[in-house]
Amino acid sequence: MALLLVWGGAWAVEDGPPPDLSPEVFQIAKELRCPVCQGESIAESNAELSQESRRLIAEMLAEGKSKEEILQFFVDRYGEWILYSPPRKGITLWVWIGPVLGLGAIGYGIFRYLAEVRRREEALAQAVDEAMLRRVEREIEEGEP
Repeated sequence: MALLLVWGGAWAVEDGPPPDLSPEVFQIAKELRCPVCQGESIAESNAELSQESRRLIAEMLAEGKSKEEILQFFVDRYGEWILYSPPRKGITLWVWIGPVLGLGAIGYGIFRYLAEVRRREEALAQAVDEAMLRRVEREIEEGEP
């Protein structure tokens, strides 16, 4: 039982942020992608590089650097892919706008297709001769082919 308590306590400590780093470090680290792990931020990752990056963020904060300066430091070092929310400019602007434009184009295409189908049905209905229509209805009622 004592072994379970010790193991459970150690496990709980590993999941939470280390107590020696401020919450502001983790706020900034959440905005940065772990260069080693996939799908994890520097705040979530336990990789050595992420731990070192968190320490670096803490040092920069202690030096009085702002959040933007710290993020720019990591962008200069690793490129814009390190940011979880890439800036909306240049080529990354198309990443933000592309899906909206694509959905708009698909919606417009569906609207145009349905409008064309409706127009053809109305044109076909007007092209049918009334006498021929009555004759076909009469043949159907009588069961003749």
